[in-house]
Amino acid sequence: MSHETKIPVHLESRTELSDGLAIIRFALERDFFFEPGQYATLWLTHGGKTFGRPYTMASSPSETRVLEFYVNLVREGKLTSSLWQSDVIEGLRRREKGTKAAVTGPKGRFILDVKDPRDMVFVASGTGLAPFVSMIRNLNENFLAAPQFFHPRKIFLIHGVSYPGHLGYREEMEKLAAESVQDPKRKLALIYFPTISRPFIDSSWAGLTGRAENIFNFPAIPKSGPLNLEDSVRSMVGAILRPETHVVYVCGYPGTVDNIIKVLSHRGFRTDADVQCEKYYP
Repeated sequence: MSHETKIPVHLESRTELSDGLAIIRFALERDFFFEPGQYATLWLTHGGKTFGRPYTMASSPSETRVLEFYVNLVREGKLTSSLWQSDVIEGLRRREKGTKAAVTGPKGRFILDVKDPRDMVFVASGTGLAPFVSMIRNLNENFLAAPQFFHPRKIFLIHGVSYPGHLGYREEMEKLAAESVQDPKRKLALIYFPTISRPFIDSSWAGLTGRAENIFNFPAIPKSGPLNLEDSVRSMVGAILRPETHVVYVCGYPGTVDNIIKVLSHRGFRTDADVQCEKYYP
């Protein structure tokens, strides 16, 4: 049990994106300050038992009275599975006496180096997207607040999931990416690469396929003939990606993180200096 000061929260909203995937927002009774990329521990009390689990914030730090979490259902998890139980959900909404929640924190070192002038490559698998949503929201707010003082930056966001329905925040990221295309002079530009590892489930998907780390399998450029979509993107990324010009942040499953570190090390990227990592465990 944590001895940190717990801030009581109540359920503000819960949006289920697909089976076992939800965006959950909690309202806090007092301000909570954090840096994008950090996490809080959510404590849930129900049925006389209390469980805690860390979740990275997807909300911007400017929302000091709200924390937004991007949550994947872990059926064997004591806390996460409770967030899919109707009696718990209703108890948190109605603030029933026997069901309550609180947060402690923040903690974590997976944060942006704001003094680093390089363009950024964000790589996420599954709900490992959460810290990048917070970072992008925060950067965009800073840009909109004072565009004349904002250092020009490009963000390449790579998000790998199993199915199209698991692409959380897709509309928000596509909107910002479209704004970047419409205004080439925009100082904060987002290039968004969603990719699906099981495209055969949804025949309507016409985008990138494969895991997030597959984008770093740079192909040899053929002497003739057109490139397919995957090879075009991989060739483009391979042509521009250098430790002198880009810093890479990776948050995802351990295999994803390890594979990307291995590939990038061959291109001169150094862990910590050029690649920041956060391994996500369901």
